[in-house]
Amino acid sequence: MIRTEPAMKPLDSVAILGVGLIGGSIGLALRKRKLARQVIGLGRNSTRLRTARRRGAVTSTTTRWARGVAGAELIVVCTPVGQIVDHILELAQYCSQPTLITDVGSTKQVLVESLSGKLPSHVRFVGSHPMAGSEKTGVRYSHDDLFQGRVAIVTPSSETTKESVKSVCRFWEALGSRVITMTPDVHDQAVGAVSHLPHVAATVLAAGASSQYQSLASSGWLDTTRVAAGDPRLWQQIFEENKDHVLTSIDQFAELLGQFRDALAKDDRRTVSRILKAGKRNRDALGS
Repeated sequence: MIRTEPAMKPLDSVAILGVGLIGGSIGLALRKRKLARQVIGLGRNSTRLRTARRRGAVTSTTTRWARGVAGAELIVVCTPVGQIVDHILELAQYCSQPTLITDVGSTKQVLVESLSGKLPSHVRFVGSHPMAGSEKTGVRYSHDDLFQGRVAIVTPSSETTKESVKSVCRFWEALGSRVITMTPDVHDQAVGAVSHLPHVAATVLAAGASSQYQSLASSGWLDTTRVAAGDPRLWQQIFEENKDHVLTSIDQFAELLGQFRDALAKDDRRTVSRILKAGKRNRDALGS
């Protein structure tokens, strides 16, 4: 469901755990739009945090998370999916006042199930996933319009209050996103098809490339395999957490690929043409 909420009111303090590409872009967008008086960067690596501050993504940084979240009205967790649950649980114990926590992870069902019933009553969690990013990582690639015009998925669960959902929707809309809400399981099914499967396909295509022909690769191959340059450790975590939906998407893709192969082998021009036209039609519908 597409959401449109009243404009977000500026916050006094927002804490961002993990100030890389996504976290840094959130900080830059908040500061550009004057949506938070303080944007506090949290992490373990002081050098990376200093880089984020020099980049202007945050107003201050700290490796002492308890200090960083003190007074924060909103915490955004931007760490790898395999660490999000532990990080939210740790941050929640430092929150002494009503606090809203969201994340940017690419999987949701495992996250929601793992947090169920484990947060203090004054800490609210609403999952979210901005469909924006890059194969590049690090705050140096962040920019303040990363989310402009992009979809952000908000994933309320049975434990989520309506007001918390509205607050997170307002947050992403204020950063320029078009917000869609769906359940965690439907989210994982959807991104398994439109995000995770394309990464599998790009990775397998790149992994199977013959070194004999790589020097001939041009824009077509490079465009098709661009996302394969993403962090392998991060993507392994994503595939493992969303394994069932990714496997379903792979099976569906393999079936259609098999149909294409069989049609080509049998000189079935009608089927080859039908699949080619369907691919062009679906791609053209999304624009450039």
